[in-house]
Amino acid sequence: MKKSLGLNAVMSGLKTLMNIIFPLITFPYSSNVLQVEALGKVNFANSVCGYFVLFAGLGISSYAVREGSKYVNDREKLSKFSSEVYSINMISTAAAYIALALTMIFWTKLHAYTDLMLVMSLQIFFTTIGTEWIFTIFEEYTYIAIRSMVFQVISVAMLFAFVKSPADYCIYAGITVFAAVGANVLNYFRVRKYCTIRLTLNIDWKRHLKPILIIFASSLATTLYVSSDTTILGILCTDYNVGIYAVAGKIYGIVKNLLSAVLVVSIPRLSHYAGIGEHEKFNKLYNEIFNALIVVVAPAVVGLFLLSREVILFISGESYLGAVLPLQILCIALFVCLFGWLYNSCALLPCRKEKELFYVTLISGALNVILNLILIPLYRESAAAFTTFLAELCSLVLCVHYAKGLVQISWNKRIIGSVFCGCVGIVVVCGFTKRLGLPVLGCILAAVLGSVVVYAGILLALRNPFAIAAVEKAKEKLHIV
Repeated sequence: MKKSLGLNAVMSGLKTLMNIIFPLITFPYSSNVLQVEALGKVNFANSVCGYFVLFAGLGISSYAVREGSKYVNDREKLSKFSSEVYSINMISTAAAYIALALTMIFWTKLHAYTDLMLVMSLQIFFTTIGTEWIFTIFEEYTYIAIRSMVFQVISVAMLFAFVKSPADYCIYAGITVFAAVGANVLNYFRVRKYCTIRLTLNIDWKRHLKPILIIFASSLATTLYVSSDTTILGILCTDYNVGIYAVAGKIYGIVKNLLSAVLVVSIPRLSHYAGIGEHEKFNKLYNEIFNALIVVVAPAVVGLFLLSREVILFISGESYLGAVLPLQILCIALFVCLFGWLYNSCALLPCRKEKELFYVTLISGALNVILNLILIPLYRESAAAFTTFLAELCSLVLCVHYAKGLVQISWNKRIIGSVFCGCVGIVVVCGFTKRLGLPVLGCILAAVLGSVVVYAGILLALRNPFAIAAVEKAKEKLHIV
């Protein structure tokens, strides 16, 4: 495990940056070409198909990263472990396709979405054969980033070439699937570099099944409060409401993916420290991530909240302005979500607290579904956003409770104080910029650039440790004394 966490964070950040740039290029185009209802159809079908993707995946990816990290220096043991896990995944994939076929036959509402469901279901197979967890175990973030960028560039070209009207929504769905999982075909061949994966019936079910199912149950509960909003909106309301919420959810997802990059690259290292009993190193790294999140997430949430209207106008146009309030609610949920994810994926999971993790996600997911059924008929897409916030808050509170004794947070008053002052600076900059009457894109660029400068200046003036360290590292790289 000698790869640099800094390099991993950069490459993972580059990948997530492309995951942001890609929608920023494609989503404004597709949302304007498809219009609200066609976009709503695609998102409703995708939300339903997502449950079957989850069922096919079980809890295998998270389990494989945690357990497989022990065998990075033993190809034979890793090959045996990976073959067993892969075989379980193939069995669950076949079961997922059978369940999907039965659902499409007996749920009459889905008959109008048959073409979309067939296209979206390709995600199930390509996710399974991709065995992305192998590359996560070996921290191959450079390969993952380059591979993903190539397929995204191809997808952008395909989008502009083939999606010309609302009638092309199935083509758009196919392109999004290609962009998301098409690169997994390369994984299928490249994985031989690290281990030999074969289908096998010689599976140690007793060892694998219980932790996989516990993690799966947790993932299912998580999906209930991530995807149930869109699914219930589609069932109780209209494709129009789903389309409006899709815009707010897309922006929320883009920002969350970028900010979570620092967490994703740290999970294998934290799992390694937890596995070998290096509690001091585990706690030190955890606190570094915790403080880094405070520095990065707070200004992003404040800025996006203040610029929600401008961002909606730039990405999707005036017909989607109904997404402003849901997006602002999701901004608050974003802050809660990322810290909940920190406790969830970086504390409970590496320390084998699957049972507690299951309780957390089950309670949060059930709360979200119940509140969605009550509030969505009354407040539609705004209710969907609000229930997401409440579910994320519930998850965070429970995760903090169950993580007691696993990690000890060292609160740094200088970091918290400087970040608060920096966010006040962002409020001033955004408020001033919005009064200038600039075009939408000009307003966004001026507000973002101004906020970055002011925020960084305040952090440096107040001697924020992360800002000081960043300046020192930059000087070192540039050979400045």
